[in-house]
Amino acid sequence: MVESTTPASGGTGPESGEPLLRTVDLTRHFRLGGFRSKNILHAVDSLSMTIGEREIVAVVGESGSGKTTVARLLTMIYPPTRGTIYYRGRAVNHLHSRRDILWYRGEVPLVFQDPYSAMNPVFRVSHGVMRSLKLHRPELDRAGRQREAQRVFDTVGLSPDMLAKFPYEMSGGQRQRVGFAQALAVQPRLILADEPVSMLDVSIRAGILNMMARLREEEGVSLLYITHDLASARYVADRIIVMYAGHQVESGPADAVLSQPRHPYTQLLLSAAPDPREEPVDIPADSGEPPRVINPAEGCRFRQRCPLAIEECARVTPRLSPVEPGHDVACHVASADVEANRPPRLAFSVKMSSAASSATAPRASGATRPAGGIRHD
Repeated sequence: MVESTTPASGGTGPESGEPLLRTVDLTRHFRLGGFRSKNILHAVDSLSMTIGEREIVAVVGESGSGKTTVARLLTMIYPPTRGTIYYRGRAVNHLHSRRDILWYRGEVPLVFQDPYSAMNPVFRVSHGVMRSLKLHRPELDRAGRQREAQRVFDTVGLSPDMLAKFPYEMSGGQRQRVGFAQALAVQPRLILADEPVSMLDVSIRAGILNMMARLREEEGVSLLYITHDLASARYVADRIIVMYAGHQVESGPADAVLSQPRHPYTQLLLSAAPDPREEPVDIPADSGEPPRVINPAEGCRFRQRCPLAIEECARVTPRLSPVEPGHDVACHVASADVEANRPPRLAFSVKMSSAASSATAPRASGATRPAGGIRHD
């Protein structure tokens, strides 16, 4: 008999004004070497973030910044070293019963980055969807599960006939849509998408991004979109969180973060995507050392690469502070400029950035306008 995944009564509903998901001081460290080793890798440190109802939040940063670790913490694949995850007002760190864990994982499913290894090649693509339905929605009979599988396939832009196909018979974009269909089948409130377009051809990325925006509008789900592509983040996201070496360095509305970046690392990300139509601009050399995330000392982890670094950056780890309503940055220089009422300083040129130029375009809302100027018919 399949156990019901409805949460136990008491404490599962949202509190007044409580966002859909909220993290407080979320931290994950990994011990490297043997049991007696003192080498600790700081994958994520003190992350505090919120995701509201029907909101798309993008987490951006280069490889090794901690983005995927955040997704695995939120899905309870990794237990946090410190901190708390609140979902609909309930601390999910303290969920222990199978019933409650199934409830949470049905509400917050994960779409993996690699569509080629995410499905078992031995089974038809319907296997994962039907298994999720049987596990998380036991009220459905066999016919009901078949109808629901056909519905979610149609919702993500796939023909219901594709349920009978094997993974090798589908393209990468179609496989990624199957991943979204499997997540959607359990009636989630929040979908975690871990770089869902990074392994796809540029020509089909816009279709996946448009589908994500449409799911928010039609199905009422929220999404956490993990990516290293600022242009696609601006296209689909309401808010952007920038991470570097496990730290949250800037967050705010997508328009504000990309049109007026305050942290030097955000400026560097934008300047690294030059527009070929513009004359080359001499960007200050990014020749600093890679971030130290194994037993890191106090101080800003970006200081070795930052042309604006001051003495305080080497002594004190900056904390998030507001530079304008809803726009926060963890930077001593930016905070000092705000306190002194000075205009923001630019460490890296951003005027020729294709991601910055796309910040002037409207965001996706179930539309078919592609990101980055890609035509998608």
